[in-house]
Amino acid sequence: MTPIKIDKAQNTPVYLQIVNAVVSHIQDGSLSLGSQLSSINQIANDYGLARETVVKAFKILQEKGIVSPVQGKGYFVSSVDFSVTNRIFLLFDSFSAYKEVIYNALKDRFGVYAFIDIYFHHYNLRTFEKLVRDNSGNYQAYIIIPFENVRYSEVLKTIPSEKLYLLDRYVPNSIPDMKGIFQDFETDIFEALTETIDLCRKYKRLILVFRNQITDPPEGLLIGFTRFCKVNQFDSQIIRTSLSKRKLKKGEAYIVIDDEDLVYLVENTKVSGLIPGIDLGIISYNETPLKKIAANGISVISTDFAEMGRSMADMVINKQKHIKYNPFRFINRMSF
Repeated sequence: MTPIKIDKAQNTPVYLQIVNAVVSHIQDGSLSLGSQLSSINQIANDYGLARETVVKAFKILQEKGIVSPVQGKGYFVSSVDFSVTNRIFLLFDSFSAYKEVIYNALKDRFGVYAFIDIYFHHYNLRTFEKLVRDNSGNYQAYIIIPFENVRYSEVLKTIPSEKLYLLDRYVPNSIPDMKGIFQDFETDIFEALTETIDLCRKYKRLILVFRNQITDPPEGLLIGFTRFCKVNQFDSQIIRTSLSKRKLKKGEAYIVIDDEDLVYLVENTKVSGLIPGIDLGIISYNETPLKKIAANGISVISTDFAEMGRSMADMVINKQKHIKYNPFRFINRMSF
């Protein structure tokens, strides 16, 4: 097989470098239909890689129908027709349960239409910039979850505007000809809480835990929560630190963004003898499957992440150029 170029200094994971190399060799004719690839062990030995890394790359290639295994012989190129396959650059801030939902919805909706490479910037501007610049020009579409940094828009301008799609967070005036699927955090949290106003009145104080440590919570959530409490004359509080040392009191209702704070509330209501939904209210931000069953059910304010993923895929497939909002909804369970 034509040599694979591996650069361990790149932010691109090595297994994706292998995948990208095989795809590139097929596209430039170096590998033809029926060509045999080097064995997993040979690639691992030649480049000093863990065998599991090469196995992971071959598994992706097999899932996409690009290569097929022949028992006792190895892997062979099974498709050279990329006419319906687009390579998609997907850049998330971090991986979490709800982002897995988005990714799976994207993958299912694209089907054979797209080959998705996923990367993470972890709110690090240098990582964000290197990933974007290293991969500029290599993909048919770029789907990116941005973050609120003054320099991020400069980096995005290195991507042709017709190929760029933003997801989840709308950052006003950041780039020209913006298109994507977004949440309207300020409006939607205001409307979701308004929907639950009778339940909110069960409690003496509404508390938003809004801390910027690991994640980068959208400022719109804070603005919308503050506006709701002011309009409806609720006693409220903003907490910007961990709940780890806070003594819980009867009559408080918490809206938490980080799951670490949710775990603290669930554990300490038991210790304090408080009953969620009766003595103390809990609303968690962003739906995940576990919240349906944890502590008899956790109430959530969340957008439909599967629908967000499907809408994003449709926008790319149909080359649409507009902004669409994916609204929040309140799901009432036992904790509120």
